Formats: sequence, C-alpha cells, structure tokens
Amino acid sequence: MTVEMELVGVRVQMPTNTPIVLLRETAGERRVVPIYIGGPEAHAIDLALSGTPTARPMTHDLFASVIEGLGSALDRIVVTELKEGTFFAEIRLRDVSGGTQTLSARPSDAIALAVRTGSPIFAEEDLVAEAGILEADPEGDEEEMVEALREFLDQVNPEDFLPND
Repeated sequence: MTVEMELVGVRVQMPTNTPIVLLRETAGERRVVPIYIGGPEAHAIDLALSGTPTARPMTHDLFASVIEGLGSALDRIVVTELKEGTFFAEIRLRDVSGGTQTLSARPSDAIALAVRTGSPIFAEEDLVAEAGILEADPEGDEEEMVEALREFLDQVNPEDFLPND
C-alpha cells in the first residue's frame, strides 16, 4: 500500500552540510521521511521548487521533455524501500494508450522530475513506518517541524538505518 506524500523542501543538515529532502504524509499521522541526497540533486530540486529559470535545460528538464515527446506522462513517483541505508524509488509512466511503465530511480532524481511535471509523490507504507518521524505538532508551523527534525538528525547517523542483524 502506498501513501501520498508532499515535498516539504530541501534542507541542509549542520554541521556536515549534508542535503536532506523532506517528504511528509498528506494525511494520517503526517510522518516526515528525511532522505539524504547529494548536493547537485538538492540544487536541482531547489531550482524547480523556486521556479528559477536556467540558461539551458537541466537533466531533469530534458528527461521530462523526452517523456512528453514519446507520448507518455509521469503518473507518479513512489519511494519504495530503504535497504542497507539506501532509499529506492520508482518512476511510474503512463502512455497515451493507457499502458504503464515502471523505471527504477534514485529518490532525488524521481522527486526532481515530479516537481518539474507536477506529478504526485507517494511512498510505501512500510517505508514510512520504518523511516518516518512523527511531527511534534502536526498543526504547527514549518519552523517547528524543521527544529524537531534538526534535533532528530543531530542524534542519528546514516548507519542507524541499516538492518539489525
């Protein structure tokens, strides 16, 4: 089962300057899933979120154009699993005849593409249950949520997401 997520934004974890993309459930417990991503991917997502034009198309813009040019549309992206500290995602395409195609992708690339195409973002419920963090106050403002996440991230290491053997 998948749950719909919203992109809260891209933040930088201090003091390591590690970019993190934050996804939050649109309903239910409104758990937040932090995903560590690379600097270039964070920049690509941030450019799309802010609507900043670039002199030349970026890779994600090109990929969106290719999908459209081939007569397909991005139906949704799904963050599917967390395995050995690495998140995985899928890009789900729909063509004009109603057929579907699923492509494996890094979450950061899938999210950058979803932002550019206005496509919905989903995550597997099991993943959200495993990696999601409950907000201190789901009705609180964004700064409160960011502060709660900052406290969590200050205490967690990427190795904490490795399976227990």
